[in-house]
Amino acid sequence: MRKPSFNPGAWEVQRERCQIPLEQPSPPDGAVGIGAVAEQLLKKWGLEGRVWEERLLREWPAVVGAQVAGHSRPGRMDRGVLVVFVDSSVWLSELTRYVRGPLLTNVQRLCGADKVRSIRLQLDPEPPKKRIPQL
Repeated sequence: MRKPSFNPGAWEVQRERCQIPLEQPSPPDGAVGIGAVAEQLLKKWGLEGRVWEERLLREWPAVVGAQVAGHSRPGRMDRGVLVVFVDSSVWLSELTRYVRGPLLTNVQRLCGADKVRSIRLQLDPEPPKKRIPQL
């Protein structure tokens, strides 16, 4: 069976002959975009919170900076408090003293102040990844 072919030249001739406008037709009344449908589905399934959490995980280095991202990671949400895991007590102390305020501001800018009200820093319960020494 042959695949039907589309001839753009023949289409132009037919379009002009039948006076079909070149513009795309407007969507019918009540039509909504795919983004709105996806948002409604995520809300219906209770997954709307996961979207911004995944975005935070993806953009963590941009939010906190490459050096801090190398020693920390977003952990979990606990009633509006973002728990950030830090890989050592030295970094925990430094981040608590000097970076907590700007870190909260950057996270709220990305996720929204209504989602993240504060940040709690704590040692990472998972051991740091084993690094292979460079030769």
